[in-house]
Amino acid sequence: MNPRRRARQVDSDHQLSLALSWLSEDELLGALRARGAAFLREIRFRPNRSRLISLSADRRRLNLHECFRAAPARVLDAVASFTTAPARSRAFRDSIEQMREWHEGQVAEYGLGDPLASCGTPKQLRYLESVYARLNASHFRGTLPASLPIRLSDRMSRRFGHVSYARTPLGERKVAELALNIDLLLPGNERALLDTLLHEMAHIEAWLVYAHREHGLIWREVARRVGCEAKACTHMRLRRRRSDAPVMDVPMLHLPAAPQPAQPAKSASGLRRAAHQGA
Repeated sequence: MNPRRRARQVDSDHQLSLALSWLSEDELLGALRARGAAFLREIRFRPNRSRLISLSADRRRLNLHECFRAAPARVLDAVASFTTAPARSRAFRDSIEQMREWHEGQVAEYGLGDPLASCGTPKQLRYLESVYARLNASHFRGTLPASLPIRLSDRMSRRFGHVSYARTPLGERKVAELALNIDLLLPGNERALLDTLLHEMAHIEAWLVYAHREHGLIWREVARRVGCEAKACTHMRLRRRRSDAPVMDVPMLHLPAAPQPAQPAKSASGLRRAAHQGA
């Protein structure tokens, strides 16, 4: 979930299913050249975790972390923007943010590195796990996974949270983790924390039930049903920690009652038909 920062956003009713692919160096090179990076001549995938992406001095060779082999179109757009946008431009900064989000979500799940560490304390994580379980029971009828890795991140500068989509070796959909910005636990951010949890849990249902990613029609229907902002971006302002000071707070959320049953704009069967049509 991102705070509102730009008019352009990836949000299409037709983008109902984004299958994960596995790109070769030549395939990725062709995709980036088609996106305006015609000066590139070589792509090299590397397992290095200290640097996600680097461009050679002559701008002909792009070195990428191996997680980008499975990048969908929106992440390929970000990689291309990284190579073409001016270094201090908004487009350049946004591209780095999107690539970092993809890396955090994929690096551990596909055997491309060790799991990213959580900066949260055991007490904070236990509390968030209990809130997740209660919201799952009250707002999602217990249909989400009973247990799910939750990670607190101090590296999110603009995002409030994200869900890492994945598949098993048999191709079944699953969720690798739910990551949250550690700043959400600061006093005064309780409303943003609750809305972000519901926002990300709506993504989990949309992915597991309808094979839907992003913020399209299916996700918005789920978001409206559970009572969070049905928007990709939010106007909420987040209180931020100072410098790199650790966040030790454990908020006490007042969880809302289960939403009243209502006739949705589209029935569950209608959403499934939309998902199949977009697949």
